[in-house]
Amino acid sequence: MFRVLADNVGVSRFAIVLVVVAGCARVKDGASCGEAAGRFFKLASEDLASATADDTTRRQVRDQLPAMRDALDLACKDGKWARPVRDCIATATDHAAIEGCERSLTDLQKAALDRSARGETPKTP
Repeated sequence: MFRVLADNVGVSRFAIVLVVVAGCARVKDGASCGEAAGRFFKLASEDLASATADDTTRRQVRDQLPAMRDALDLACKDGKWARPVRDCIATATDHAAIEGCERSLTDLQKAALDRSARGETPKTP
């Protein structure tokens, strides 16, 4: 019986170490571009649901949200956005907060985001 308890304690310690190591690795990387873009999509969808707009306009905007999310994700990845910006967007509570996060982007990153939002493809050398 004591051998079984000792084995269980070893397994428990291993599991705890594994969880701590996995958690630390995740914290080091911060939010991904996909997580930041997903947060934008969620907040934009919520804003749209409470907006006063006719059904046609609401549908047109709703249909564009996935492309806007994907544009943000692509601009983030291509522009190698810094962890603080990604984390800021991923934890934003509203549209104004996301705009505040975007102020931390470099001028080149802002320009690339604007181009991406307009549907332009990235320029290759």
